[in-house]
Amino acid sequence: MAERSKGMVRCIECSNGKYMQWFRNPVICQCSIYREKFVAEAKRLCDEYTKRTNTKVEITHYDHY
Repeated sequence: MAERSKGMVRCIECSNGKYMQWFRNPVICQCSIYREKFVAEAKRLCDEYTKRTNTKVEITHYDHY
C-alpha cells in the first residue's frame, strides 16, 4: 500500500503530480487531485500525498510562456 503522510511533504516526491519547468525557474507540480499548481520542491501540508514509487521524475521543459 502507498505511504500517506499528514506531515510536511514535497510535491516532487508525490505520485499525484505532473511536473513542468520554464527556463531555469523552479519546477512546478500540476496536482491531479487538487487541480492546482504548486512549487514542487517546497514543503507543504497535504492530506492527499502518496509517495511516488518511481525514482525517476519526468519534467516537461518549456522555453516560452
